[in-house]
Amino acid sequence: MPCLRNANPYSVGTASAKIVRVASGTLFCIWLLLSVGFAHAQQQTVAGRIDEAQGDVRIYDSAQQPRPAKAGDTVREGDSVVTGADGEVHIAMEDEGQLAVRPNTRLRIAKYKAEGGSGDSSVIALVEGALRSVTGWIGKYNPRGYAIRTPTATIGVRGTDHETVVIASGSGGEEAGTYDKVNHGATVLSTRHGQTEVRPNQAGFVSHSGTSKPRLLASVPNFYRPARLDRRFENLHEKVRERIDSKRTQRVEAVRERRLKSEETKRRGGSESRAAKGERWRDDANRKLQQQRHEQMEKRREGQSRRSGELRQQESGRTGERHPRVEQKNDAQRSGRSSVQRGEGRGPQHGGRSH
Repeated sequence: MPCLRNANPYSVGTASAKIVRVASGTLFCIWLLLSVGFAHAQQQTVAGRIDEAQGDVRIYDSAQQPRPAKAGDTVREGDSVVTGADGEVHIAMEDEGQLAVRPNTRLRIAKYKAEGGSGDSSVIALVEGALRSVTGWIGKYNPRGYAIRTPTATIGVRGTDHETVVIASGSGGEEAGTYDKVNHGATVLSTRHGQTEVRPNQAGFVSHSGTSKPRLLASVPNFYRPARLDRRFENLHEKVRERIDSKRTQRVEAVRERRLKSEETKRRGGSESRAAKGERWRDDANRKLQQQRHEQMEKRREGQSRRSGELRQQESGRTGERHPRVEQKNDAQRSGRSSVQRGEGRGPQHGGRSH
């Protein structure tokens, strides 16, 4: 993001203001780093939508990537809004408030949440330039959650339409510091030295040095004048007051339904997960049972094979042994057959000799 620009939103830069540009640019870069602590960029919460933009207006995301501002685009928590000398943009905030960013302005939406609950918050870091804010339900129901932070002061509200201007040191003209003018409601300018309440048609001031308590000015400074798009603010405060209650109720219901759906999705996911775990457990049990059966069958086959081998060995041993009586009988039979055969062979010889 470029870090050099004229610090005074209502003045034209001169040669003598070059050092001021450098100083204010350095201040801007440092302030952006300090404001990172307020941002929750990972969540990317929608803070509002651009209603109208004219001239040089750029939106920088939390990674400092720029994009041109266009009507209908979203602006998110952590985004920075930078306007040139002819730039102006109006943003419809999520709590039904309205934020107008004037020319030559740099600000960051440091923290934002608009769900209709006690945790709602809107913290805007105004580095230099000017803005006008008509607060929505955050300013009404949770004013402690709303703040405009500048390099020298913090501005709180009490249901308000107000305009804040930051003028850098050495810019010439008006005294450097933070100015806040109230159109409706009230604001409170605070520093470590104290605080001052500002009411309608009044303007408060905190010096750039930051060494004194905020004070009320005797009159509203001349640099407070209508901008090109200020027609949008005609009766806007009253219109916002009329609709924020119903809009807040709708938001609360929408958030509740979204959370219920999210919880239901988680429950379904948990049920599916438990079912999947049960299925895996059953599969594992079946595999173990099959393995046990296979091992048992293998053991039975091994046992049968071993017994068969033993039986074959026993049968072979019995076949190889000779029983004594059986052997004697066999020998006698063989001897008788031999005697008969010898007698048959001698018969004719004897008979022939006798004849």
